[in-house]
Amino acid sequence: MHAVQSNREKHLREKCHATDDEIAQINSIVQLKKQYFNRPVPSNDQPSEILDSWLFQGDWKHATNPVLLDSLSITHILNVTDQILLDQSRQILHIPSENGRSANLTESFHQSNEFLDRCRTNNRRVLVHCERGVSRSSTIILAYLMYHKMWTVSQAFEYLLTKRQQASPNWVLLLQLIRSENK
Repeated sequence: MHAVQSNREKHLREKCHATDDEIAQINSIVQLKKQYFNRPVPSNDQPSEILDSWLFQGDWKHATNPVLLDSLSITHILNVTDQILLDQSRQILHIPSENGRSANLTESFHQSNEFLDRCRTNNRRVLVHCERGVSRSSTIILAYLMYHKMWTVSQAFEYLLTKRQQASPNWVLLLQLIRSENK
């Protein structure tokens, strides 16, 4: 067994009490990401457009660049970091979250889905971001795609990879999404 996979499985079993089925699902999702390893990564100068010109995913630099946000007509921001974002000209939902495997976003899925749904319904443009625009923001986007499109984690992740190749929720966040799907 590959060392990374072995460490992943050990951590998930010991720290998160993951089942064999959950670990198999995570391994399957990780395989999806491998299909994108050798493809050129698009520039990170702009946030990635995820859905229909209203839902964007990016990083802290994007969220703190008012000129960029104005050029994209971003009116709302969903901030998934441990830092407070101050921007008087936009509506901000802050979901406090530390980086790494200690992040727990499960309790925030309902709130973030409602916020994103309101943005969609009211024709608002929203940026979902975390520090690097890779793990926590991807998790929130995946939870929304599962909710809005009624997709599985795998279907949502496969779609997200076509829009934001650097999307890569950590194992613990993937497990949270799998458990959310199974509810």
